[in-house]
Amino acid sequence: MSDPAKRARQPRMQLAVRREQVLDAALRLVARHGYAAVSMEAVSREAELAKPRVYAAYPGVEALLLALFEREGARALATLAQAMPVFDPERDFDDILISATTDLLDAVAAQPDSWRLLLLPAQDAPPQVYERARAARQFALDQLTALFEWGRDRRAGLSELDLEVTAQSMLAIGERAAHLVLTDPERFPPSRYRDFARTLLAAFAVHV
Repeated sequence: MSDPAKRARQPRMQLAVRREQVLDAALRLVARHGYAAVSMEAVSREAELAKPRVYAAYPGVEALLLALFEREGARALATLAQAMPVFDPERDFDDILISATTDLLDAVAAQPDSWRLLLLPAQDAPPQVYERARAARQFALDQLTALFEWGRDRRAGLSELDLEVTAQSMLAIGERAAHLVLTDPERFPPSRYRDFARTLLAAFAVHV
């Protein structure tokens, strides 16, 4: 008769795949209970991996969390870059801005745990989380500034605005929108902001 322990043994997997599995488990723990809940034993249970395999992926909690911050920060920047459409002179400025807003909020809604890590950090979040959040915020601000600079001569009334203040204001609105998509998704879905942005821009066009 075969040994039950051997029958329950998990199949081998590539180290890169196991590391992603471990990071996903750690992210879920942080999202539910905060950073204090993350231990190698807790991650082992959450990922349904034997503890030695968790240690084979990362030597300890510090290295694991550092890898998590790196991954989620990189994902955030990639999402921000992807959400910003190409500045196509054949496209309408309003359509580009609305598309960028909707794409970003759709990404937030699709990966709430990842974005909650950066936008709504737990009270016990380490400094690296805030550093990553600042980097993502600066990247978004740079992209917005570039968009408004590009649209200055393409959108009626835009050249009359202080574009630096406009970009900062739009960033604040976007951050608040993302917070509400995370905390009250049924009341504030991305589609509601898409419709709001389209109506607001149309109203602004009437008065310029």
